[in-house]
Amino acid sequence: MVKKECSNKDTNNEFIENKETDESAELYDNMMDDLFQKYENKMNKMFVKGVYSFEVSEQLKSLSKEAVYNIAKNLGMSKISTLNKDALIEKVLNEYTEIIANQFIYFEEERFNILKSYLNNDGVKIFDDIDEYELSRTAYFMQQGIIFPSTKDEKAVFLMPKIVQDIITNKDTTEYIDILKRNKEVLDLYRGLNKAYGIVNNKDVTSLLQRYDIENSDEFSINEIIKEAQYYYREYREEKGFFINNNIENWSDLLKDIEKDNKDLEYYNINKDELLDMIGSEWIYKSKFGKSFLKEFTNIFEIKKDMVYQIMDDLSFDIQDNGMDDTINSLLELINANNLELRNHVKGVVTKFLSNIRLWKYRGATINEISGNITEVKPKITIGRNDPCVCGSGKKYKKCCGKN
Repeated sequence: MVKKECSNKDTNNEFIENKETDESAELYDNMMDDLFQKYENKMNKMFVKGVYSFEVSEQLKSLSKEAVYNIAKNLGMSKISTLNKDALIEKVLNEYTEIIANQFIYFEEERFNILKSYLNNDGVKIFDDIDEYELSRTAYFMQQGIIFPSTKDEKAVFLMPKIVQDIITNKDTTEYIDILKRNKEVLDLYRGLNKAYGIVNNKDVTSLLQRYDIENSDEFSINEIIKEAQYYYREYREEKGFFINNNIENWSDLLKDIEKDNKDLEYYNINKDELLDMIGSEWIYKSKFGKSFLKEFTNIFEIKKDMVYQIMDDLSFDIQDNGMDDTINSLLELINANNLELRNHVKGVVTKFLSNIRLWKYRGATINEISGNITEVKPKITIGRNDPCVCGSGKKYKKCCGKN
């Protein structure tokens, strides 16, 4: 049996075990192994089929018509649907240098530095030498036709065409570095706003960033920078005039709920430092309310830190779709908390945490901010040192959960 790696400090209040059988778990593992094997085989074929050449023309000729078409489409080329492969390649080659050079206008420091690092290796990077984060971003550059897969000395590598290497060399100036820094500031702020607001009308983006002293100009389109970066960061997407957080599936329903229940709410004005903190994947865990939740929850249950982080993630997403009571009750069912005092204590801890989550339906405001109650929500029970412990162990609080 697969068991959650956490338990109440008393055996009467254990976390619920996963009821899957060993057979189903083994079947799942085998299925995942098959998927990874198929993915690995596909990756191997991609590298083997690649040619070792720094000429764009040679790289394009080695690709299928569909792959060439996708590169042309991703580069924004028009009138390509009826072209055969040779005509497609000719069109890409005719427009490639100008389009790629223009793409660099929208880059921030991260993208430029990843590409610049290829120059330190004569335009080549060995697949096995690239860290996991950079690999996760590599598909973006392949889709743009900026790098290509190949093999060298029986090793999988990525190649950067000579044309792109020359563009990077020419772009490496003080003026361009300033553009990269400006773009980074725009994208860092917007990525934070995306997590806080969930849905943003693209007509509102400029005014939102003006709150942080960022202005549009003739050479500087905020919306275009954000639009292009959606393919790189994969944290949001543009649909029908809105930028939408990729964690939102039924965004039209959410938008209807906002229009119905919170139409008069403005986008909540969030501190710049908080927005920048929100970019990180661990920002909730590192927040003041996240640290408080971790401390209080582990004071009640014997549970690994990673499991608490998973609970935080689940809670922060559940509250976006459900009410406070439903979200808390789902957790209480999971942990099988039957003791009334324990349930009340957990409710207090979870309520305090959820009240600090920025909600999409409130345009980025928290429950505390909406209610005007910025103070922390305290659990409703008071425990004396000699009182029975809230975990239900039967021991005194000072000799059980109150030891710390």
